[in-house]
Amino acid sequence: MSGPTSLVGAEEEEQTNYHTPDETGLTKSQKVALIAAWSIVKKDLVTHGRNIFVIFFEEYPQYLDYFDFSASDATGDLGENRSLHAHALNVMNFIGTLIDYGLNDPDLLKCSLARLVRNHRRRNVTKEDVGAVGGVIMRYCLKALEQHRSKTLEDAFGAFLGTVAAAFE
Repeated sequence: MSGPTSLVGAEEEEQTNYHTPDETGLTKSQKVALIAAWSIVKKDLVTHGRNIFVIFFEEYPQYLDYFDFSASDATGDLGENRSLHAHALNVMNFIGTLIDYGLNDPDLLKCSLARLVRNHRRRNVTKEDVGAVGGVIMRYCLKALEQHRSKTLEDAFGAFLGTVAAAFE
């Protein structure tokens, strides 16, 4: 007969696995925290995405040259630019897909990130560029989720966005 001779050993193994990062870069507890937090954020992806990108371009105006927001009639006010809203919604939906599906399917996560890298390499996007926008996403989401903020959630966002940026190495 193989396997643990008592449930104590199995419980200890489960507890160890709960706090050990897997191939996604996150622990089980971080995944639970991030998936729960994202379920709140995704209720209004347009607003959150717009706010994130407005903050991003305020903090990093040099990145405006990477984008063409001319399809919108809004002039001057980036927050009202529908082209920015569309791009932000695409980004937020992609992040949601990675969180909701990729965290539970590391192969899907890996394939999705590979596609992201391929699409962005054409525009010479670097790990540092992704880290910059990731930092804004993390700060914004943690502020928006202030009532639900915890060390585990902070670590989860950091690990998740670190995994995304690391794909650009």
